[in-house]
Amino acid sequence: MQKSQELVAGFMVIHSNQMEQLRDLLVHWLRTHPLDPLEQDVILVQSNGMAQWIKHALASDTGLGIAAAMQVSLPASFLWKAYRTVLKDYKIDSSSPLDKSNLTWRLMRLLPQLLNKPEFLPLQRFLHNDDVLRKRYQLCERIADIFDQYQVYRTDWLTNWAQGINQIDYNGERLQLTRLADVAEEDVQLQTLAWQSELWRALLEDIGEQAISSSRASVHPHFMETLSQATERPAGLPRRVVVFGISSLPEQMLQALAAIA
Repeated sequence: MQKSQELVAGFMVIHSNQMEQLRDLLVHWLRTHPLDPLEQDVILVQSNGMAQWIKHALASDTGLGIAAAMQVSLPASFLWKAYRTVLKDYKIDSSSPLDKSNLTWRLMRLLPQLLNKPEFLPLQRFLHNDDVLRKRYQLCERIADIFDQYQVYRTDWLTNWAQGINQIDYNGERLQLTRLADVAEEDVQLQTLAWQSELWRALLEDIGEQAISSSRASVHPHFMETLSQATERPAGLPRRVVVFGISSLPEQMLQALAAIA
């Protein structure tokens, strides 16, 4: 077996509109720069379907012939593990209470307590005649997905809402969402944001401050600060991370990858 070469710290971005070309380049790189026998290559992909494709592609006769010692995962999952690895003193849970799967069931319990508030009138209408709770589950799953994305792409909104500031940057303007009555009837998106801000505060109150401190939005700044002060790679972080076939990433993820690099 070829001896593992020392990897030079850095960040490479290689573009192609053909997955096969990227696959061939990845195969060449892995062959030329193998890791130690007990090390795992970490490959980040955009979906579980892509994870299966890259495993088969690397294991094929035109690839490496075998796909072993590889950890193929989604970016969000990798980033949370990196948080836990670097911030051991923070005792971060294996999953955040604000992750999508956890939020869905919390919303199922919490939402009925809020529906009588005027901000939630659009949800009252949607949940009408929902005896078997199918609508409620579908709605809570969708809201959980939206809040999960906000924690990556709209942390400024969530920070304002948590402080009781119903404010967003919307179409280049800074808008206040003080009351549902202030929102134009035809502006469905702003009506939605009016109840979302109220619901986010209710979620934070239900979860509690200690659990909130381990959310992605709270943990990320500590992660970046810790890595900026590190003089060597923290134990447990992989020596190499490959991001494959993803055309865009949120700012948090790019910051983390750059800091690791």
